[in-house]
Amino acid sequence: RDISAAMSAAGANVVAVDRDAQGLEKTTSLAGSGGIVPLTLDLLEEGAETRVVEGTLDAHGAMDVLVNCAGIFPTSPALELKAEEWDRVLGLNLRAPFLLSQAFARHVARAGSPGNVVNIASSAGVIARPGIAHYCASKAGLMMLTKVLAIEWAEHDIRVNAVAPGLVETPGVEKLLRSEEGRHEHRKKLTRIPMSRTGTPREIAEAVLYLASDASSFVTGHTLFVDGGYSAGHTFRD
Repeated sequence: RDISAAMSAAGANVVAVDRDAQGLEKTTSLAGSGGIVPLTLDLLEEGAETRVVEGTLDAHGAMDVLVNCAGIFPTSPALELKAEEWDRVLGLNLRAPFLLSQAFARHVARAGSPGNVVNIASSAGVIARPGIAHYCASKAGLMMLTKVLAIEWAEHDIRVNAVAPGLVETPGVEKLLRSEEGRHEHRKKLTRIPMSRTGTPREIAEAVLYLASDASSFVTGHTLFVDGGYSAGHTFRD
């Protein structure tokens, strides 16, 4: 939502995709000068990538930036992880971004215009965490996919980069802080972050804006970590 709002405020014509129609209403209410067109769609549906490209072209007549930010974060010990859950997480977090990027790149290559893909990865793609084997694997895969596509598509003038957030202020974190146990767990997490705080959705959006703009015109195949130093190394404080 913050990414859509930031892109729109910067003047971009945005198509926001979500399977939650009510959530999309909240997103479109944040529209800036560029406007936000909602597209209600489950990205796990077959052919979703085609509908995204066609819907964007119908709305704006062009498509030059793709931000892959849909994802899910269920938890389960690896010994208890069901194959269906593994497939669902990898499907939305890795398969869908690839298919969307492929459909986008095909359009851009045919049009002969430059393109830009920004994937939302995670520090969990490089720092292993118990209980989320499927999520860690999907984000590690997305980072490598970012590199491969950047190399392959450079000849088509398509840049591909990723933003890897760490601990960010989200509804999930807000829910955690409602209990004393949750607050204690949160404080423990902060001791592992050199900057000793959570990030904000706006900070993630600003990183996406940078990679989507001409300010990063010579950057491709890169993952930008926005995690307060978490992936650089852990600090340990009482």
